[in-house]
Amino acid sequence: MYRMLIVDDEPIIVEGLYDMFQQIGDWPLELHRAYDAKAALDIARRSRIDILLTDIQMPEMDGIGLQREVVRLWPRCRSIFLTGYDDFDYIQSSLRSGALDYVLKTEGDPAIVAAVNKAVQAISQEVSLERLIAGARSRMTAALPTLRKEYLSELLGGEPSTAAARQGRFAELGIPLDPHRPVLPIVGRVDRWRDETGIADRPLYVYSIGNIFEEYFAATQRIVHVQLAPNRLVWLLQPKDGNDAANAEELHRYAVGTAEAVQQSCRRYLKLAISFVVGSAPCPWEELPSRYERLSLMFVRGLGIESEMLLSDRRLFEEESFGARARLRKLPQLGQLLEQKEQAAFERLYDEIVAAVPGHSGLQTGLGLEIYYGLASLFISYLNRKQLLADIAEQIQLGKLLSIREHATWDEVCAFYRELAGLLFRRHSDENERESGRIVRLVQEYIASNLGGDLSLAQLADAVYLAPFYLSRLYKQRTGVSLTDYIIDARIVRAKELLADTPLKIHEIGLRIGYESAPYFTRFFKRITGRTPQEYRDAADRL
Repeated sequence: MYRMLIVDDEPIIVEGLYDMFQQIGDWPLELHRAYDAKAALDIARRSRIDILLTDIQMPEMDGIGLQREVVRLWPRCRSIFLTGYDDFDYIQSSLRSGALDYVLKTEGDPAIVAAVNKAVQAISQEVSLERLIAGARSRMTAALPTLRKEYLSELLGGEPSTAAARQGRFAELGIPLDPHRPVLPIVGRVDRWRDETGIADRPLYVYSIGNIFEEYFAATQRIVHVQLAPNRLVWLLQPKDGNDAANAEELHRYAVGTAEAVQQSCRRYLKLAISFVVGSAPCPWEELPSRYERLSLMFVRGLGIESEMLLSDRRLFEEESFGARARLRKLPQLGQLLEQKEQAAFERLYDEIVAAVPGHSGLQTGLGLEIYYGLASLFISYLNRKQLLADIAEQIQLGKLLSIREHATWDEVCAFYRELAGLLFRRHSDENERESGRIVRLVQEYIASNLGGDLSLAQLADAVYLAPFYLSRLYKQRTGVSLTDYIIDARIVRAKELLADTPLKIHEIGLRIGYESAPYFTRFFKRITGRTPQEYRDAADRL
């Protein structure tokens, strides 16, 4: 939707053009009108203007001066000048000032429509999908390392993905791994930086560590490297021969032995102490978050030394405990879904998280306690931000949110939080319904009180403190009727009342419902009702 402002000091011309473009229903235009440059600038200061259709010769400020001011506010605005002067020098001046086109008033409506169509096409081409994608692709190429790091960090953090989705993202980001094949993770840590190494120098050393790693592994493995923290590095490997059925023990020995060589080279050439934890076997992408957490915890557990560790995760932890902890790490996602009001997705993830704890023993396990208080923190934070804690306390037993001792079983914990979430989702839905209904009522009241004034979308949006386009969508979604149609209907209803019940003259009634020109009020009324205002009045008098 593009916004066009029509400006002329002759109201009959403005009303005629406004009425003509309103009747071209398939054009993506939101129309505004003004009868002098000052009023036009007031509109431009409140709302974006895409096309300025203005007379050149106007009192106080002419069209060229107006165009300069509008373009200063909205540099992408396209300008079309209307002129009654077939004067080459004047036209050249308008084109030099940045006009897209000019139209002689004597050329009539078809020439004006053609000029506006030209402006619409120019804007469409400028923001066309192809141009946007081409620009995004160019910027994306420059940002690939950052985008690749962000995406891999999301995968390691437990972001859900499918093989098909990974395949598309791998291609976009130039990740040389197969999204369908398992992957072997190796986690590294810089235990100690050199004393003379400043913070600004550390990225260079990290890059050098990556180079050494690739020199040793690249002959047999496809490799992706990601830095998750200043001293935490992760490599994901897949054998180049594509033989995933190879002996896992042989691959593990190779990875540990080669990581040891990398460790020694970093000590010798970079004077850096590096620790590595090597995955015991390749894992499916779906299990990568839990495997990464397992490897990371090895740095915490250690085996008696604090520097240059070289460990494997084999047989140190039970897989089941890590699968459960991987679900626990999804609690922040649960909070996001609550904020975004996505109830179905929230409930699916909630069921997945609480299922990590056996129902019969949940209250006695550390994992159960961690999930309980993680949920408590999530909900208390949400209720405080929304200032709902006092209201909700009247509807739930607040003690059950503050202490696990208030629950007899894990199933009771699960039911309590599910009920609390359902209450919050229902409350949001009710509030949204009430607020959108209030906005509609305020807009309709404003229209009823200002039928003879400015009822542009920008003005209505200002009245209810919303963005114009959002207000238009909200109103149509809530009522099933567009704002334009509602305003037309309100003006027709009021015009009929004034015609039937008052002695006001036709042009006075036109002014009261927003039409400066009596001929165009007559034309508008007849187009909607099939009768002129006088014909309608005569019929009403006979009743």
